[in-house]
Amino acid sequence: MKVLIVRHAESMGDATGEYSTAQADSLSPRGQQQAIALTEPLRAWSFDKILVSPLQRAWQTVAPYLITTCQRGDIWPELAEACWHEEREAVASGWAAQPASMPESVACLFRYRDGVSIRPAHPESFGTGLARVHRALARLELMAETSDQTVLMITHGHFIREVLNLMLKTHTIAEFHHDNVGMTMVSREAASWSIKFCNCPSVPDD
Repeated sequence: MKVLIVRHAESMGDATGEYSTAQADSLSPRGQQQAIALTEPLRAWSFDKILVSPLQRAWQTVAPYLITTCQRGDIWPELAEACWHEEREAVASGWAAQPASMPESVACLFRYRDGVSIRPAHPESFGTGLARVHRALARLELMAETSDQTVLMITHGHFIREVLNLMLKTHTIAEFHHDNVGMTMVSREAASWSIKFCNCPSVPDD
């Protein structure tokens, strides 16, 4: 299995540093341009599945690509941002969910896994977020056992850091910084993950 992991485009929160406003999760004007520009490099790949975080900045990032290629993305609630807290904690036993929704104008581009429209409950602890990362990785590895697929995953910076550390079984936590729309390719062979490239730019940096 190959997984192309892409961090979402620039959000209003990223642009302003204000993450507590109602508009923080929407893409900034620059982020909207990044999302459109991302379509071209993604068209170089043939994806068997497209996995998307339930958060607005993630599905807004991939929507132009889905429209252009007439594909649909699968919403995985586990892929929402996780583990942004300053203090690390042990992984929790599970995670809680709350209802999720998106505008009718883009709902036709996505399907929620198992038809259940949910996202992680807020607020969330580090350990609970880490439980989601573990669960997402377990789902990916189960997919890898049954077929050799190429998967696109649209998610978030802290989530990417945690899932890469789990994949590579690092002894100390590596940062794996990711720019907006930065791309990382990982592959799984013989029950082992490896990185092919990390945080490569997908669009020109204006």
